[in-house]
Amino acid sequence: MEVKNGLKFADIKRFIGEHLKTAMGINTFSISFAKHEENKWRVNVEWKEDISGTGILFTQTALFTLDDKTGEILEFQKGKWWNF
Repeated sequence: MEVKNGLKFADIKRFIGEHLKTAMGINTFSISFAKHEENKWRVNVEWKEDISGTGILFTQTALFTLDDKTGEILEFQKGKWWNF
């Protein structure tokens, strides 16, 4: 994704990865949706998590809104996602 005056997609992925690792101990995730608009990135992420303690992994989701200049996380909601 080409962004002329802001952070690139790779930078945004790094910021999200740092947040997920620090806040929730998540190291492996995938981005299922990313859109740049109005100086912000809107991003959906998915990861696998054993939420029941049984060893069965469930797909978890979260949405992010990030400032495209600083990478600051403006919004984070686990269990939610942006509609396309």
